[in-house]
Amino acid sequence: MPVPGVSEVRQTRVLARDRAYESLRTAILDGTIRPGERLDDAELQAWLGMSTTPIRQALHALTVEGFVETAAQSYTRVVEPRVEDAVLHLQTIGVFVLGVLDLTLERLTDADRDALVGDVDLLIAALDAADLDASLAASQRYYGRLMSLCPNLVLLRLAARTLAARAYYVGVAYRALGIDWPEAAQSYAALRSALASADPRAVAAAEREIFRIDAPPAAGEGRD
Repeated sequence: MPVPGVSEVRQTRVLARDRAYESLRTAILDGTIRPGERLDDAELQAWLGMSTTPIRQALHALTVEGFVETAAQSYTRVVEPRVEDAVLHLQTIGVFVLGVLDLTLERLTDADRDALVGDVDLLIAALDAADLDASLAASQRYYGRLMSLCPNLVLLRLAARTLAARAYYVGVAYRALGIDWPEAAQSYAALRSALASADPRAVAAAEREIFRIDAPPAAGEGRD
């Protein structure tokens, strides 16, 4: 595996296992460590500058979250998402988003709503430009802001442990499959209009369309 370009590990009060976790998770999400890539103990120790124990603790946490998979006495590697399961993961994210919307929309101030509309404008511009990286970044900005406005901290903690891996799977699939850019831009344009008009039902309907909540699974989806 390629060793990410970090020459030293700063001394902080953060536990070694937490530093290892954050470094590995970031490297997976930004593509430094690729889907399906094996994680070698010796290389990880050399990169992170720490012993095996905190690294294995970090790998265990990443395995629980769905970023890493392990076969006993065989390999530890980054999960390689199945392209055919992309819609299932998208729907899973959508269910969380709809729950957040139910708890959040009626509490939004005008400033909150304007900020969300601005985020969607940036996302639409990225979709119009067919720029995948910019689209993913803008999507993260919008949904991150939406989550930050949710008053239910229990839901947010559950989402933090669950959604990052689902979003990673969808991103990998989109890179493999490609995106219908005009359709995606049109869906977010409908969301923008609903947000701007403060119409909760229209917002929920637009998000259901974006996350394909009502789409039936294709043949073979979710099966090994």
